[in-house]
Amino acid sequence: MSISPQTVPIKIIMVGSINVGKTSLVTKYATGKRPMRKDSTKNASYVNKIKTVNGIKFELKLWDTAGQEKYKSLTKLFMKDAKIALLVYSIDNEQSFNDLDDWLKLIKSVNDDTVIYGVAGNKSDLSSDQIISDEKGQEYAKSIGAEWRSTSAVTEGQGIDNFINDLFLKYYNTYFNLNSSGSLSITLSNEPSQVKKGCCGGGEEGEGKNKTDNDNNNNKKHQTDNDNNHKKHHHQHQHKDHQSEQKNN
Repeated sequence: MSISPQTVPIKIIMVGSINVGKTSLVTKYATGKRPMRKDSTKNASYVNKIKTVNGIKFELKLWDTAGQEKYKSLTKLFMKDAKIALLVYSIDNEQSFNDLDDWLKLIKSVNDDTVIYGVAGNKSDLSSDQIISDEKGQEYAKSIGAEWRSTSAVTEGQGIDNFINDLFLKYYNTYFNLNSSGSLSITLSNEPSQVKKGCCGGGEEGEGKNKTDNDNNNNKKHQTDNDNNHKKHHHQHQHKDHQSEQKNN
């Protein structure tokens, strides 16, 4: 999928401990379908979606990262330059909730303080086994300045798509100019989601690494183009320069 020079890349990372359902949420986000049961993620991968807000095209890249401790140092590499971070825990797993602070520290160690955070209490379909109450999840999210949402990859109405849309709108609202009414219009393009593999394990390591290197080179090129055109688009006064350039074009 080719990227227009006017497209603004938005990196979204989904992190959390093993078996909290991150990959299922990413699959649901990419396809809209209930995911099949699969093994734990051993490599990092992402899906693309193109969204347009008030005439500006954004490329949202949602990264799914490995939650296993042995992959943490590699996972850290994929966290860099994130604009939005989604911390995921499973409502039936207390340790996954307790681990959120460690994931938060890891994200902050490679990013600045402009990241927009969300916290997802996942597997709401397992309410009979719930250990972490919704209130406790909400309190934690509030303590770190994040949005909280109850999510499930299998229950309708508890999907990840709306949550990511809301976090993206918060990012846009924070770092880009709103119109006078404050209203935002989002339309999803007809371009299908694409899944890209990263590195970090299994028999796919060599192939995944090559794909990741290519993606990283492309990302650097696109970021350089965007930096030249937008001058760090997440600052409001610099976004005005971007709008002026669009008018001149």
